[in-house]
Amino acid sequence: MTTHSTRPADRYGDRRPGRGLKLAGALVGVALAVAAILFIARASDSQIEAEALSYEQSDGLMTASIEVLRRPDTVVTCDVVAVDIRQVIVGQTELVVPATSDRRVVVDVDIPLQGDGVAVSVRGCEPSNRR
Repeated sequence: MTTHSTRPADRYGDRRPGRGLKLAGALVGVALAVAAILFIARASDSQIEAEALSYEQSDGLMTASIEVLRRPDTVVTCDVVAVDIRQVIVGQTELVVPATSDRRVVVDVDIPLQGDGVAVSVRGCEPSNRR
């Protein structure tokens, strides 16, 4: 003979979560997802990217065209360097990109050299307080 005994749900943890707990969990999940999307959108909007498009050396100068992508109407300051064959810095200058209504700007810069430069690199850019 088998008898089924009923166990008190409160005592042995057999209760299922209530509807309110599920709803609260779903709302917290949606709130976290919205916060993550807003954070990512804001971070990508303030991001500054720069790249050397072309460069050439002549008479102790390295002339380069630098492409800068940034939020419109933002003044940007970039550190641009020229390196030799061993990747040693042989020239360096600060490039100030003026505020324009365009997101993409191409600016030419002259870098005075202290050796034989073979390449140009942008080491970093940041927003400037200048107007």
